[in-house]
Amino acid sequence: MFQQFLGRRSTFLFGGLSLMLVEIKLFLDAFLADLALREQAAAFTWKLILTIIAIGFAGLIAERATGFPDPLTNKARDWRGIWLASINGAIYGLITIGMYVWHPTHSPLNTGSDWDHVRLPWSIPFYTFGAIFLEYLLRLGALCSGFWLIFVVLLRRHFRLSVFWTLNLVVALYEIWPYLLPDVHAGRWGSIALSAVEPLYLSNVFEGWLLLRYGWFTPIVFRLAFYLFWHILFGGLAEPYFRH
Repeated sequence: MFQQFLGRRSTFLFGGLSLMLVEIKLFLDAFLADLALREQAAAFTWKLILTIIAIGFAGLIAERATGFPDPLTNKARDWRGIWLASINGAIYGLITIGMYVWHPTHSPLNTGSDWDHVRLPWSIPFYTFGAIFLEYLLRLGALCSGFWLIFVVLLRRHFRLSVFWTLNLVVALYEIWPYLLPDVHAGRWGSIALSAVEPLYLSNVFEGWLLLRYGWFTPIVFRLAFYLFWHILFGGLAEPYFRH
């Protein structure tokens, strides 16, 4: 049974993506000269990388037990999911660019510079790493493992969609939480409620749907497409026009 698990194509896909995390870490450690970027990259320690791969692998095991679509088992479905994720990720990137152009603002996660994006060409490995890292954490880790625990272990496979969508809505809060904190502290509950229709939150909810419909690989594709437009292209080319 374990040999069958390891022999699945999606297991090799997971292994390839995990190896990419390791290779990017080695590449940045060896060649990155920019001191500020080196400090950012140093935050991703080997312990953290191995931990996130372990979280992703646990999520992969959970995903197999919950009945989500397994990537690389249905060619037509896989390509449909990849195209859907790519197109919508690109659209979301363009929407984010449009929102920034209309009203420039800084992320609450900004490390202190006046430009939120890592500059080219280092943005390519940085955001590739970040996309895989976050999806291992959120979709494979939190969503798949959490769904397995609640749906399979606790509820004995009852209320599948109710459990999934409740958990998906909760996991989707992860990225908007830094934006919500000031409103929570100030008691601005109307502003908090409006965050449910913000593109950042809705995109995370959509990524959960991609996992439910097409498997765990498509949310990674979605995030890579988003990062390509928002961080790599816009972040790499638009700085002279928007940097304060």
